[in-house]
Amino acid sequence: MTCKKSTQIAVNGALSLPNHAPDIDFLLRVTSTPIIKKTIILDKQISFSGHVNIYIEFVSSNFNSTQTVHFISFETPFIALINHCCAKTGMDCQLKAFIKHQDFQLINNRCINKLIVLKIRVIKLSKSCINLNSHCSEPSQALLCTPEKFNFCRTADYHTTHPLVPTDDLHEMSPFSNFHTPSSQQLDPSNPTNNSNEHDSQSSYQTCEYHVDPE
Repeated sequence: MTCKKSTQIAVNGALSLPNHAPDIDFLLRVTSTPIIKKTIILDKQISFSGHVNIYIEFVSSNFNSTQTVHFISFETPFIALINHCCAKTGMDCQLKAFIKHQDFQLINNRCINKLIVLKIRVIKLSKSCINLNSHCSEPSQALLCTPEKFNFCRTADYHTTHPLVPTDDLHEMSPFSNFHTPSSQQLDPSNPTNNSNEHDSQSSYQTCEYHVDPE
């Protein structure tokens, strides 16, 4: 039997917002922390179970609230085993869990698809009479992208108001260097001059990923 000291498991699926949470415009930040709750050691096998704490910050332009940044948390369970040639029934172990990769994508404004890859490593394996420290875990933070740079289309009368000169053959709009969350005044539906499309469908539902590999 191959003696493994670590294993990787995938935790995926959809996260649905509860009824009290507003619709999502776009995600700001996601922090995930794996927690190992229980281990069972058999001959040549270490079985473990736990859950991943997922904390999500997102922006919502809900007209009924002046708050634009919201926070919500989830717990996603997992269970797996490690084939370890030195494991025997009655022994105790200490494990370490960390996030190797995570990706979050908006399915719609009330549902988020997740893919989290966990790596669990055996730190110590000893007789049950020896007290081992509790299992270790490392949080991982995914910083999602700022709104992408836009290439604005020119209107039909652009060249009438902006005659071309040799140095103006390639006209580029200045890229966005930062973004801001909409204020309550900007999102006031009673203001007829207010344009509510501050974040279009592409920027609101874009995804990006953040890789974490401590090794």
